Amino acid sequence: MAAATALRCAQRGYRTIILSTDAAHSLGDSLGVELLAEPIQVCPNLWAQEINALHELESSWGEVSKYLGDLMAWQGVETIAQGELSVIPGTEELFSLLQIKRHYDDQRFDVLVVDAAPTGETLRLLSLPDIMRWWIARLFPIARALLKVVRPVAKRVTDMPIAEDDVLNSAQKAIDALVDVRHILTDQKVTTARIVMNLEKMVIREAQRSLTYLSLFGYAVDAVVINRILPENVDFHFSSWRAMQQEYAPMVKEMFEPLPILRAPHFEREIVGTEHLSTLADHLFGDSDPAGFLYHGPSQRVEKVDGGYDLIVPLPFASEDQIHLAQTADELLISVGWHRHRIVLPQTLARLRALDAYFEGTSLRVTFRKG
Repeated sequence: MAAATALRCAQRGYRTIILSTDAAHSLGDSLGVELLAEPIQVCPNLWAQEINALHELESSWGEVSKYLGDLMAWQGVETIAQGELSVIPGTEELFSLLQIKRHYDDQRFDVLVVDAAPTGETLRLLSLPDIMRWWIARLFPIARALLKVVRPVAKRVTDMPIAEDDVLNSAQKAIDALVDVRHILTDQKVTTARIVMNLEKMVIREAQRSLTYLSLFGYAVDAVVINRILPENVDFHFSSWRAMQQEYAPMVKEMFEPLPILRAPHFEREIVGTEHLSTLADHLFGDSDPAGFLYHGPSQRVEKVDGGYDLIVPLPFASEDQIHLAQTADELLISVGWHRHRIVLPQTLARLRALDAYFEGTSLRVTFRKG
């Protein structure tokens, strides 16, 4: 779906790049080409890239990579494994976000399409800027100040490598960039997400949860895509599957309205290469522009009311028994199931207390009043 979208954007004249944030890359297989860690042109107006954490660490963050390697060596790790161990968990997501910012800042491309990983990994990717923002605001300055004091003493009592200023500056640069990425991804005039599903009960429920969590983190969704719709003339073996899809299709429309629903049939062969991707794009978009926003929905907002303010957060498919709130100083922590989102409150809300929360339709209204 991502490859077909990017290809159709390129065919309409947009300079387009598509990159994969999935650790199990399949974008190159879909396009029928071997992709690299740096963008390569695959057809007119279309470039593609598969993020490689080890490549990014070595090429762009040499100081950090060298320090991690030295630290591994000090701990007795075999040299041959240092390169692998330097790619700590989460760096794949980190470098995916930094690549998004890089292409956004370069302004070399008109459209950036991201082939995202399955729901859990993508939510971890999209929540990373919030986690880093918390780190930079609270812990990082303390860590830097502490290292300045400890470093001279530590060098006298241990031979363990201590991070120097160039390592900390590289880390600071990455954290600052992640904060900027957060602004890019939540700017509903710039970025939108599209959810892809099959007509199966568990998949539809997962798509519902995805929409809830994306809304929780402030990301816009402008369409859902139904993939692999079976045709009428299927043999007996698939007739029950066809009947099940016919049953679920109206439910999807009811569940996700007013979001537009794009549909793709179950093709007689796998979709590999630009010719087949172009056919898929015909089914998805017809004559419409895939680079345009297909829907503009409600966004998080603050309303002034008698006695205080209300914070309205769109949360489709959530219920009051799933929601838990906690307020500390200038932050509101909203938990939905296992996912948590910290909202940094403006001063008008931070000086008040979150006294109540209730649903109005698909939006959570949090009331702030003087405590």
